[in-house]
Amino acid sequence: MANSKGAVDKSLRDRIVESGRKKRDMIKKFGFVPASILKLSRGALSRSMFSMQHETPARNSETQQGYRDKLERLKDAGYTKAAPSNRKAGRGTLGLSIMPAEIVEFFAKYYGSERCVYLDPFMGHGIRMQVAKHLGFDYYGYDMSAEFFKYIESVKKKIDDTKTVMQITHGDSRSPDEVPDNIGDFSFYSPPYWDIEYYGDEEGQLGIDTTYEEFLDGMRDVARAWLSKFKCDAFHCVNVNDFRKDKKFYPYHADLIKKYQEAGWQLHDTWIVDGLVGGTPRAFAVSFNEMQIAPKVHEYVLVFQKQA
Repeated sequence: MANSKGAVDKSLRDRIVESGRKKRDMIKKFGFVPASILKLSRGALSRSMFSMQHETPARNSETQQGYRDKLERLKDAGYTKAAPSNRKAGRGTLGLSIMPAEIVEFFAKYYGSERCVYLDPFMGHGIRMQVAKHLGFDYYGYDMSAEFFKYIESVKKKIDDTKTVMQITHGDSRSPDEVPDNIGDFSFYSPPYWDIEYYGDEEGQLGIDTTYEEFLDGMRDVARAWLSKFKCDAFHCVNVNDFRKDKKFYPYHADLIKKYQEAGWQLHDTWIVDGLVGGTPRAFAVSFNEMQIAPKVHEYVLVFQKQA
């Protein structure tokens, strides 16, 4: 009996030691033990990124105008992802939101592996391309915006040492013909936000002259087109938030889940990211609460997986 109890005690001690080792390894990798509500902040990695907003001084006045537009819309709109486009007024605030590099790095480390292949249907400002390079990943990206793509090309020339694949395409993400099938291991990106953000006037922009339902169908088409580009069991992470427009609330993250499932993706998990968004809702939290609108200070990350 004593020997049996001693064996149990030793097994328990071994499990405790192993658990402690794994915890230390996880903290070494991420700086903390991840939980479903993920608290991140911008730091040195974000500051090291080439940024269209910082490198294009001519956009400074547009950025400030976009912020003023956002404040003017508080009473009507509540929280939106970025300033309105104002295309008719000729004051396009081209995609003002800049993705923090830290959130890209976290999910790439969490779901990716050494020298994995990162696929990106919406390259945006090129932050994810830079993080992929930083981590030694091969990278294939698409973007419809001519201005975004021109800037991303300039960044690629600065960082491409030919040690990893960096293939970028100016084109419609619904037809990613330049990306080979069955090569993707991982993806993390932020999708377009209907006509809440302005990405350009190119024919094929999903949010131009479409209803919300038509826009969602376009997102389903993108998800379906990229499914064949990934390997089985690959992880496809979508960083998204809900928004308001003309006093109506749009549960964008829930609507995207349905559309991605229709496209053939299986929902694997969800995360809540706290601390990287919500500048306006935090600053005007009282005003939002007076309108009985919860100030949005979080985003979602929807994690899909390709099944065999």
